[in-house]
Amino acid sequence: MKLSIFFLACVSVPWVATAQNVRRIDSLRNTLPAQHTEARYKALNDLAWEYRFAYPDSTLTYANQAYLLGQKLNLHKGLAQPLNYQGVASNYKGDRLKAYDFYSRALEVGTQQRDTVQIAHANNNLGRLFFEQGILSKSYDYLIAGYHLFKQIHNLSGEAYSLQSLGTIQRSQKDFIQSEKNYQEAYRIRLQLGNQRDIMAAQSMLGRLYFERNDFLKSEKILLQADSVGNLIHDAVNLAEVKLLLAKTYLELKRTTEAEKVADAGAQVIGHLPQYKHIIPEAMLVLGKIKFELNKLTEAKKYFQSSLQIKDLHGQMDAFQQLWKLAEYLKNKPEAIVFMNQYLLLKDSIKDLDLTRQVDRLQFQLEIEKKEKENQLLKLSQANQKSVIAQQRSENIALLIGVLCSVVVVATLWYYFKKRNKHNHLLAAQNKFIDLQRKQIEKRNIDLTHQNHRLEELNHEKDMLMNIVAHDLKSPLARIMGLANLIGMESALSQQQQEYVRLMKDVTQSNLNLITDLLDVNALQLQSEAPQLVDFDLAALLTERITFFQHASTLKNIELTLNHNLKHQVLSNPGYLTRIIDNLVSNAIKFSGRGTQIQVTGMLTDGVFNLSVKDNGPGFSASDKNLLYQRFKKLSARPTAGETSNGLGLAIVKTLVDRLEGEISLATEEGNGSEFTVRIPVKVVEQVIVN
Repeated sequence: MKLSIFFLACVSVPWVATAQNVRRIDSLRNTLPAQHTEARYKALNDLAWEYRFAYPDSTLTYANQAYLLGQKLNLHKGLAQPLNYQGVASNYKGDRLKAYDFYSRALEVGTQQRDTVQIAHANNNLGRLFFEQGILSKSYDYLIAGYHLFKQIHNLSGEAYSLQSLGTIQRSQKDFIQSEKNYQEAYRIRLQLGNQRDIMAAQSMLGRLYFERNDFLKSEKILLQADSVGNLIHDAVNLAEVKLLLAKTYLELKRTTEAEKVADAGAQVIGHLPQYKHIIPEAMLVLGKIKFELNKLTEAKKYFQSSLQIKDLHGQMDAFQQLWKLAEYLKNKPEAIVFMNQYLLLKDSIKDLDLTRQVDRLQFQLEIEKKEKENQLLKLSQANQKSVIAQQRSENIALLIGVLCSVVVVATLWYYFKKRNKHNHLLAAQNKFIDLQRKQIEKRNIDLTHQNHRLEELNHEKDMLMNIVAHDLKSPLARIMGLANLIGMESALSQQQQEYVRLMKDVTQSNLNLITDLLDVNALQLQSEAPQLVDFDLAALLTERITFFQHASTLKNIELTLNHNLKHQVLSNPGYLTRIIDNLVSNAIKFSGRGTQIQVTGMLTDGVFNLSVKDNGPGFSASDKNLLYQRFKKLSARPTAGETSNGLGLAIVKTLVDRLEGEISLATEEGNGSEFTVRIPVKVVEQVIVN
């Protein structure tokens, strides 16, 4: 019964961020002043803050309205607050660069208005942003700056928040001693302020720290305190998290019965909550592990299988690993193999995801460095302009004094010299300004050159890493395919075992195809020389490739036909043409439904080989056309018989066509099929008949 309640809460109720205080939002909206006053400005900021978790777009809207109103009211303080809120909302939406821009503007505006509170918040927000992107040195500097500012103005809540952020960085670097020191100081401040929700959060952080450093007795003690506070203030979400962490602590202490009791209580709490996504995978896995330890294998399997419905790769991977162990424990070898393969596949997927995130972080760091340099150049330019203006003022004052003195002598002479000197000074100032701009441009060009070199090095490292990973994966996959073929040759296999062998072959072949495509794409990027041209029979090549795909088309009851007028030998690259034909025809078969037709036409006209592949598939949407030839871009259409698609085929075709100095076009209508046409210039080789 508990499992059913927990599962329904996980998958059937829409998620609402519990940190969003619905009553307060309704109250603020109902009492929002209509007139343009500072009271309305405050209410707009309060609304923006309350919406930040569940509806960051609403935060952006209200914070922007507050900022515009603040400018209209000409506020002398607090104008950085809505900028900080817009940065928080952008960060929740995943737009890190926009969040950085808002935080930087908040820091600038706060500095101009001498608003220490908002300067401290902006520093703290920037520190958190850089921590999330793995740039720990910058993160630490900003957080320290924010902490000292909060301490300077005696803002205890801000001090505690900064200390917790610093403790989290140190915990991530396994500096548990310093992390505990900062967490304990933050906890002391929270106790002094008396906000029960903040006290519970501080206790939870300490409990997680002790758990991660394997100090489970201390973890138990502080988590029990947090559990008591959560029951007192009825904070269901944080209470559920605390109970699950406490259950994991008991599990480590081998107190399995207590772990089960606490975990079941946590499940009951979550069962009365809307869907809270980041708790659910961990909750199911903890419950499954506890039931496993207690030898309640049926319940354990249900929890592990329930966790597979969560769209979280790490949670799914852990669940498959536990199901694998459970199957081995039950001596169910077929299930163990299936779960083991799923676990390994997800593990590889997570590695690829981690690699992508590392690239994203590097790009973020480069963009931030670029923005910082641009800001420095802008500030330098503004300072130089101020200097020029000040110099001009001094010169004008000196000129005025000279003019007044000259009036005593002769009015006409005074007027002449005034005009002449004024023009000379203006020209000198303009020349100096032009020379300064020239030097700045030269410096900026040098900086851009360094950045380009750095980007080239990173791109080269990425290509080398892709080659190494692909080559290292290709050999074990080939061995798996060989072993699968050997197993398939056994005559004593049952029908179910034969199906497992077929699935193993399909998965292995799919991964081998992906690696081959990755290596081809990378090799094509690295190749700079022109393709080698040889003479060959184009008609024979085209016929051979279409014959090769007849079996695949027959399996889907697709009629694959070929028409051509090719008679002569041609001079081109047969390897490139083979890949172009294979990718276009295999895509047509893959995305066409059963019982349809695919027409392949090859014509040679005026030294141009025209290849057309026409199908009756789903066609391409307008948004698909913008992504058509980009790598790793999955389009709206999906394979019709469970085939795999890695988003590289059309990218390879476009690269090869460009290498052959040809062009490719698409005629399509969504829902009514598509026709790819490739035009490649070739040289006809006349056959000489000897009598």
